[in-house]
Amino acid sequence: MAVLFFMWGLLTNLNLFLYHHFKFIFELNYSVATFINLTFFCTYLVVSLQAGRMIKKIGYKKGILVGWLLACAGCFLFLLAVSYKLYYVFLGALFCMAAGITILQVGANLYVVLLGGVEKAASRLVFVQAFNSLGAVVGPIISMALLGHYIDLPIEYLETLPLVDKVLIEAAYINYLYLFFGILMVLFAIFLMLTYLPELNTQNLEPLNKVTSKRRRHVLHFSQLRLGAFAIFAYVGAEVSLANYLEDFAPLMVSTYWELAMVGRFVGALLLLYVPTNKALGVAGAISTALICVAILMPKEHIEMNYYLIMSVGLFNSIMFPSIFTLGVNGLGKFSLDGSAVLIMFIVGGAVLPFNVRNFAYANYDFALLIVIICYLYISVYGFKLSRYVKRKDLRDDEMLA
Repeated sequence: MAVLFFMWGLLTNLNLFLYHHFKFIFELNYSVATFINLTFFCTYLVVSLQAGRMIKKIGYKKGILVGWLLACAGCFLFLLAVSYKLYYVFLGALFCMAAGITILQVGANLYVVLLGGVEKAASRLVFVQAFNSLGAVVGPIISMALLGHYIDLPIEYLETLPLVDKVLIEAAYINYLYLFFGILMVLFAIFLMLTYLPELNTQNLEPLNKVTSKRRRHVLHFSQLRLGAFAIFAYVGAEVSLANYLEDFAPLMVSTYWELAMVGRFVGALLLLYVPTNKALGVAGAISTALICVAILMPKEHIEMNYYLIMSVGLFNSIMFPSIFTLGVNGLGKFSLDGSAVLIMFIVGGAVLPFNVRNFAYANYDFALLIVIICYLYISVYGFKLSRYVKRKDLRDDEMLA
């Protein structure tokens, strides 16, 4: 599972790394280029619930394999789109890859949570997601090495060129990247088919929640799931908004921002073995809120310190998604897959909130960052209070999730 998370982290970040190349290849202006971000994140909204239903029918391993093969097909469609400069094929490839990753998110995250005791579920998920971050960090390094193999110029020289000239030279060769990663993905799909993954079944498990509603139970009746979905929305939106902020004002710090998230996940996996998940999430949200508040209040003559404070939030972002996800599906029993689908659906916050933050930023970026502060405050409150629920006392041991 760690290798799977690594591979899809590498694949996802490849498209972000090549953003400027796509703008050049397809001759995109800013408004059309925003479709790239919108298409990727809105796929979560469209595909998540269907992904949950599919995995429920065919099982976790087959569902994860379907998601991977769909992402694989998207990679080869990228190769076609880039080679022939077909923008709408490119958007189709992006949707195809994002749909595959959505299925992986719904199935693989929940699979890791269920694959062992509930007490250490958050630690397990943070650990495998650290490999997802590692893939995102390693992806650009591998890509530059591959491009350097085909471009008959030293990488050191390419790095000294202005961005426009650098992109102009590299754009002619990025189809080789998709060919290389596409072949790698096919090989991993074969490995995945041959690997034994124990099948998990939650269909007969009763939820731990004490739900007072007399109506037929629905996944949204569970408060920790319902409120956790908004926490996922807030987290992804806030994380991407801060990355955009650094991209606008301190582009050299963006990579460090994501690297801190990776380091934080390896450290967080260890800490969550000893610290309750809800308290760790609450503290991380509170510290992130404080850091952004200090950054906003920082005098303009110390603007560089402002960027360092924003960048350091990446360290505390590291445990948020796994922690929210684990708390959100905790106690759902037979509704676990539906709950996972709902949580992944709310990753659409990565398209909605950054768009609004950037629009407000045209007036005042400090004011725009208040949206991000509200997001982290909500995450903190969810960790400390809203993720808790009243447990039933009428279940036998064999009806409860171990």
